[in-house]
Amino acid sequence: MQPDAKAAASAMSQRFRPALIAFFLRRIRNHSEAEDLTQEVLLRVAQRGAEIDAARPDAYVFQIAANLLRDRGRRQKVRAAYQAALASNDAAWVEERDPDRVLQAKQSLSTVLGALQELPDRTRTIFVLFRLENMKQREIADMLGISVRTVEQHVVRASVHLRACFGSQP
Repeated sequence: MQPDAKAAASAMSQRFRPALIAFFLRRIRNHSEAEDLTQEVLLRVAQRGAEIDAARPDAYVFQIAANLLRDRGRRQKVRAAYQAALASNDAAWVEERDPDRVLQAKQSLSTVLGALQELPDRTRTIFVLFRLENMKQREIADMLGISVRTVEQHVVRASVHLRACFGSQP
């Protein structure tokens, strides 16, 4: 910044800073935000320097301040709408604990557990390791000392049995 421009910016700051802070505080009641908005006004005034109407600099400065407040209000409105949309989407994903659903889930779980208990021990163990513990068939085969093909057969046998148990359900 040139010395003349620096002096002009300093003079504008001294002249308008208290009035701008008071202007913003009356409207937003947040001192740090009022300081930020005042700084933004002074920056814009300094950038436009020569464009300012020498006869009415107050009007120019306070028009910039009013525009900044308007922009701030628009941004807050958009943010609030966005937050509300996020909140409504989050609420849509949360399911209520309906007593009927809880009972139905308990019944389904007991049916699955009963069906698993009907399986032979080795088949049940292999199925639980594969489907619930997410172990690979190769790992199960190595752990139990059997072939991968045998593990596959046990998993298929358990799946067919469970499907038959649930196929008879309404």
